[in-house]
Amino acid sequence: MVAVVALSGVPARSEVQEDYYFNEVPTVLSVTRLKQPLSDTPASVTIINQDMIRASGALNIPDLLRLVPGFQVAFIFGKTATATAHGRGDAFARDMQVTIDGRSVYDPVFGGVSWQNLQLDMDDIQRIEVIRGPNAASYGSNSFAGVINIITEHPALQQGVRLKSRFGTGKNHYQTGRYTGSAGELDFRISASRTEDDGFESRTDSAKTNAINFRGDYNADNKNSLLIEFGHSSGVQEEGFPGHHILPTREAYHINHYQLLRWNRQIHPEKEFSVQLYHNYQKKDDHFEDSFPPPIGTLSTGFGFDSHRYDGELQLSNRLNKQLRLVTGIGGRYESGEGVWVFDGKNPSRSQLRAFVSAEWIPRPDTVFNLGAMYEDYQDQRGLLSPRIAVNHHLNALNTLRFVASRAYRMPTLWESNSRSLVYRAADMTPLDYDFLTLDNLKPEEISAYEVGYLGKSPDNSLILDFRLFSERIRNLIPAIDNETILGPGFLPHPNAAGAQSYVNDGALTINGLELELQYQPSRHSLVRFGYSLADARGKQLQRIHANGSLEFSDLAASVPRQTFSLLGSYRFANGLEVSSAYYYVDPMEWQYQGDPVPAYTRWDVRFGKIFYSPKADINLEFIAQNIDGDDSEFHNAPDAQPPRINISEPRYFLQASISFH
Repeated sequence: MVAVVALSGVPARSEVQEDYYFNEVPTVLSVTRLKQPLSDTPASVTIINQDMIRASGALNIPDLLRLVPGFQVAFIFGKTATATAHGRGDAFARDMQVTIDGRSVYDPVFGGVSWQNLQLDMDDIQRIEVIRGPNAASYGSNSFAGVINIITEHPALQQGVRLKSRFGTGKNHYQTGRYTGSAGELDFRISASRTEDDGFESRTDSAKTNAINFRGDYNADNKNSLLIEFGHSSGVQEEGFPGHHILPTREAYHINHYQLLRWNRQIHPEKEFSVQLYHNYQKKDDHFEDSFPPPIGTLSTGFGFDSHRYDGELQLSNRLNKQLRLVTGIGGRYESGEGVWVFDGKNPSRSQLRAFVSAEWIPRPDTVFNLGAMYEDYQDQRGLLSPRIAVNHHLNALNTLRFVASRAYRMPTLWESNSRSLVYRAADMTPLDYDFLTLDNLKPEEISAYEVGYLGKSPDNSLILDFRLFSERIRNLIPAIDNETILGPGFLPHPNAAGAQSYVNDGALTINGLELELQYQPSRHSLVRFGYSLADARGKQLQRIHANGSLEFSDLAASVPRQTFSLLGSYRFANGLEVSSAYYYVDPMEWQYQGDPVPAYTRWDVRFGKIFYSPKADINLEFIAQNIDGDDSEFHNAPDAQPPRINISEPRYFLQASISFH
C-alpha cells in the first residue's frame, strides 16, 4: 500500500450553498431537448449532481455510472473502462450515446467511448443526466440503451485559480491546474492535467496521459451567446497479455483532440435558435510483431487507426401556445476511419443526414403527451425512423404515472462493417492471413422498448421515488463470430481467411425487468440514495460457424446480470467534516467479446472530506478508500487459460487535496 497526500479542487465558499443536499425535484434538459420537470419527461432519468459526485468518492466517470440502476461497469485495462446497461456488454459497449455539452464522444471506428481519453476533471462537471432506455427520438442511432449527457460547469461560477493533486496505491498520480477568469463579456476556463496509473497488479497495463482543455462563454448581447470548447490529450498505455500471440503485451500511443462551437440566439423567453458544429479526432498507434518457429518466422499486425467525426446541427425550440411546445432540427455528419492494420488501407467513411421533432402537449393540467421522432438517412443504408410516444398522468401534485413506447437503432460501426484486419510477414509486409474479415452487408440492430413508470415525492421533497417496469426486444444483433468457412464473392472460400472472425446479423434478445431509484434527504446535511435493478433475459446469438457448416449459438441470458444495486450515504457535520460511503453489487454475468464470465461483483468505498475556508483561499482535504471489502474479478477472469488473463480489482487508497484561490 502506498500512502497518499494531495491538493484538490473544491468549490469556493459561494458555490457550497446552505441547501447542499436539500433540493426540489429537478428539471432535466436531455430527454426531449426541452427543459422539463422530471415528472413531465418521457423517460426515467438518473441525475448525478455535484453533491453525489463528491459523496461517491469516484475518481472517474465510469465509476460514477455504478450508481445508475441497471448499469454494469468494468475496467479492461487499468484506465480503459466499458459501461453498459442491461448487460450484453463487451470491451466497446456500442449501445450507449455519450455527450459532453452537446458533443457526442462516440467512437465511429470501434464504437463506445474512450473514457480514459475524455480527461474531464470531476470538479468541472456540473451534472450528469443519464436517460435509462432508448432515446433515439432525440439523439438518433446509438442512443440504443440510453444517453449519458455530461454538462460541465459554467466558468462564471468558478472564478479564480485551483490546484489539485492526488496520490494513491497502484502508483496512481493525478495533478491538475485550472484558471478561470473573465475578459469583458467572455468567461473562460483553461485547465491542464497529468494522469499516471499502474492499473491492475495482475496485469501489465500502466498508463500516462497529459491533457489540456478550454471552455469559453461569450455573451455578445442579451440575445446572442457563443460557446467555444477545444481540448487535446495524449499518452502511452500498456495493453495485452504476456505470451499471447494475438494480444501480446505492448505500448499503444493515443492522441485525441476536439473542437466545439455553438451559437445560441434567444429570440424571446420561450423561443430559441441554435447552431452547433464540432469535430472529434482520435488516433491510436498500436502495432506489434511476434516470432514463431520456422517456416512462419516473424509476423506483424496491430489495431492502430485514425478516426474523424464532423457534425453540424440547427435547432429551433418554441412555445406555440399555452398547451404546446415544440423543438425541431436538422443535422448532418461525416465520419471516417483509416488504418492499414484494421482496414487493409481501405479507409471507410460514412455520411448521415437527419431531421427530428419533439412536441410536448398538455391538453389538461394533469396530462402531458410527449411525441417525438428522428429520421436518419445514412449512406448505403435504408432510412431509419425512430419514434417515441409517451403519456405522463399526474395523479396529484406529488405522484405521476408514465407510459412510454419507443423504437431505436444501433448503426454498425465502421470496424464492424469494414473489418479487414490482416497479419503480415514482418520482413516484407506480405499479407498472410485475416484476423477479421466482414463480407456481409450489415443491417442496424433494432430495439423496441415499452415502459410503465411511477414518480413520487413527499410533500417536503425529502423523499423521491422513481420506479419503472420495462420490456426491451432487440433484433438483428451483430455478434463477432468464429467463421471457419468464411465465404467470399460467389460463395466460395475467401483466400487467406480460414478461421477469420467476422460480423453478421444473427441474434435476438428480450429483457423484461424493473428498476427502482430512491433518494432520501432527512436533513440539509445528509443524503441516502438507493438504486436497484431486476432483469429477466432470454435470447441467443450466433457464435461459430464450423467447417462442416454447422452452427453454434451462445446464450445471451448469461450476459445480463439478474440483479444489481447501489447504496450511497453521506453526512456533513457542523464542523464541515463530511463522511460518505457507497456500496455496489452486481450478480454474476458474462462479458461478451474478449470478456469472460465473472462471479458476483461487490465494492465498498468510503470517503472522508474536510474544507478549510479562509478569505483568500479554500483548502479541501480528502481520504478515499475504494473496494475495501476485498478482491473482485473485472471483465477478464480466466486464470487457467494459456496464457492466463485475469483482472483482479484490489483495495485502493488515496489522499487528495486541492486549493482554490478566490
